[in-house]
Amino acid sequence: MKTIPTIAIIGRPNVGKSSLLNRIVGYRHAIVDPTPGVTRDRNYAEAVWNGRQFNVVDTGGLDPDDSKPIMQSIKFQVDFALKEAESIIFVCDGKAGLIPDDKEILNFLRRFWSDRPMFVAINKLDNAEDESILSEFYELGIDQLYPISAVHGHGVADLLDDAIEKFPRNWDGEVDDGKTNLERIAIVGKPNVGKSSIFNCLLGEERSIVDNVPGTTRDTILKRFVRNGKTYNFIDTAGLRRPDRDKDDVEQYSVYRTLGAIKNTDLAILVLDASKGKITNQDKRIAGRVIDSGAGCIIVWNKWDISGNEERRWDELMKHTRDEFPLLAFAPMLSTSAKTGLRVNKLFDLIDRVQENGRKTIPADRLKTILYDAVTIQPPPSFKGRELKLYSLHQFAGPPIVFKLKASDPKGVHFSYQRYILNHIRQEETFDGWPIKLVVRK
Repeated sequence: MKTIPTIAIIGRPNVGKSSLLNRIVGYRHAIVDPTPGVTRDRNYAEAVWNGRQFNVVDTGGLDPDDSKPIMQSIKFQVDFALKEAESIIFVCDGKAGLIPDDKEILNFLRRFWSDRPMFVAINKLDNAEDESILSEFYELGIDQLYPISAVHGHGVADLLDDAIEKFPRNWDGEVDDGKTNLERIAIVGKPNVGKSSIFNCLLGEERSIVDNVPGTTRDTILKRFVRNGKTYNFIDTAGLRRPDRDKDDVEQYSVYRTLGAIKNTDLAILVLDASKGKITNQDKRIAGRVIDSGAGCIIVWNKWDISGNEERRWDELMKHTRDEFPLLAFAPMLSTSAKTGLRVNKLFDLIDRVQENGRKTIPADRLKTILYDAVTIQPPPSFKGRELKLYSLHQFAGPPIVFKLKASDPKGVHFSYQRYILNHIRQEETFDGWPIKLVVRK
């Protein structure tokens, strides 16, 4: 897989960094809201400009005077983004004017990251003709400033032309998104069950900010990870809260992004809280979303280190899970502790196994025998006074696992008889980790 360069967008809170990322990639990738501090984790997206493909990473707003734990985590994320970056865009707020924090952040960038090109963008200059406000920003000691409006696009092209000038021309017409090699793997669950902790533990780095406060993760965080020559596209999602809670605009959009990630994922890791030891209605709602998506699924009971982890308890928990999630009976289960690292690496083996199961096929001659045996044991009921005939059974290339049944009248194949056919298929191959779907055609 080819490596592409990275641009890091840096600045204090609410200067428009996420708006600039969205403008560069051409769609609403990052959550944008007037509330300062919406972005907390590193938020990556891929972009193409002038034949050059590159990553853009949006970072949380830096506040040099803030000593809160969440701000310390944001500073760590910014530092990590800078280590990866070949180019830096430092964003200031043109409407607010130059403030001491801008100078302090710029001095930090000069002191520690002077070995890479940096471009200073003065954002929120919505009138492209009015650049008089730039005068005070020359106190920063920068020869060239870039007046831009991330919302309207003014000046962004000139900024990008210079920021990527030394990047290699490596775009052949298609963005290298890695989807041909591996499915998207979304880590989902309600708030504070340890999704980001598992995400970080899998990657071996503090990729997502972790805090005891529920709702710390606000956006979907994507990370491509290579292990033993295999590529994994992990997605950390915001926790889904109860639907009756009042939500602000940021949380509403956060929920929208998480639901979109579940809908479009290929494999969902559903995280539950083993320290609580029970499945809540919200857990069931999230499981329902996974079922509706048709994705593969792995169920993880996290926080096993504080659950009183004896073998009998695990047997009880497995039974409880199967009773509460009957439509996820196909999903394998694992207990982990992201805090201690207990069995987290076993998730890779489980993911590999589920993915391999998703590519399994039943030979055509066996499918013919399965259908013959099923019809011989229990013929389909007649429909509208006519004999219902089933002609053939075919499996599409997976994942997901989908079979096509040809019938004389598809409407006559009742769902209970479809379930009967699926049970015969499962006797041949369980496809552990995947739901099995049957489509009936004339």
